[in-house]
Amino acid sequence: MATTMGPTGASTTDAVVIGSGAFGAATAYHLAKRGLKVTLVDQHALGSQTSPRAAGLTSKADTLPTLARLRHEACEAFERFESEMGRTVDFHRSGSLRAAYTDAAVERVRVAQETARACGIEARLIDAAEAERLAPHFKPGAARAILHVPSDGWVDPAKVAIGFATRAGELGGRLLPFTPVQGLLSEDGRATGVMTPRGEIRAPVVVDAAGGWAARVAAGAGIKLPLIPVRHQLFITEPIPGVEPLQPIVRLVEASVYVRYEQGGLLFGGYEDAPRVLGREGLPPGFQIAALELDLGVLRALVSEVAAHFPVLRDAKIAVHRGGAPTMTPDGRPIVGRVPGLDGLYVASGCCVGGLSLSPATGR
Repeated sequence: MATTMGPTGASTTDAVVIGSGAFGAATAYHLAKRGLKVTLVDQHALGSQTSPRAAGLTSKADTLPTLARLRHEACEAFERFESEMGRTVDFHRSGSLRAAYTDAAVERVRVAQETARACGIEARLIDAAEAERLAPHFKPGAARAILHVPSDGWVDPAKVAIGFATRAGELGGRLLPFTPVQGLLSEDGRATGVMTPRGEIRAPVVVDAAGGWAARVAAGAGIKLPLIPVRHQLFITEPIPGVEPLQPIVRLVEASVYVRYEQGGLLFGGYEDAPRVLGREGLPPGFQIAALELDLGVLRALVSEVAAHFPVLRDAKIAVHRGGAPTMTPDGRPIVGRVPGLDGLYVASGCCVGGLSLSPATGR
């Protein structure tokens, strides 16, 4: 096990991971699985911030081959989660549909299909009738392309990060919730650990997976990460007759919305054209995502835009409204790997609202 430490003492470990969201917890698990002494620290309760408020969708068909391979790996890992971790994330292999209505969106779907096939992922174009048969609550209308990925699915997002973190602890990792990082330690251009209220944690490897706080953590060492936390929201309706768990996830490319089964009803979320920025330097220290100000009007406006495709949502009663603070990057891609300028420092952030579904692969 990792070396223990007292309330104000110091410790050494092989690696310290900052942040116990899906990216950080998965990283800690994979390090512990390889036999390394790892310490996972978080200023809040483990896995308690944005990750459990996610939609829990997988999406294998990406236009970038690297991400398509990672998404495929991650989705398959979710299906094995219970056998490997001893706990479930309630994975449902529902498949997914992606509908396009304009030239630009059709091209994106075409590229995603080609990329998926090149990675050995089944992805086929289907007509509107088949799409509606698979997802009766979806009315495709004049869709010009509908991509069906049968092996996609969804998980219970509240079980992912805590599942990884718990297993990391069982493998000997040290879990330190309610332990904020006060600064990064470095010597001669190399990361050497972190400072916390409990004392120093010395490690030759430091992973900044602090989510909405990742840019702020790195800034403490003079490193600027191109990350901005934004608000992303979704709602879950009360039960709707005819909605089933294995009906596919539906995404509308142009409208940037998604719909899936949840608790007998439908989960609906979407991407705003100009999402609310929650701090260009990162979230304030100690901020709780539970305190994030939400705006149901944003989602109602998105529903109005796509009501012809999901008429059942027009009068559906909302049972749950939640939101989180995913980090966005300039190119819409995650930032995972070594940080130039400080040897031994790594980053796993920039989830761009898709981090939970990538976490089993990015953690590895």
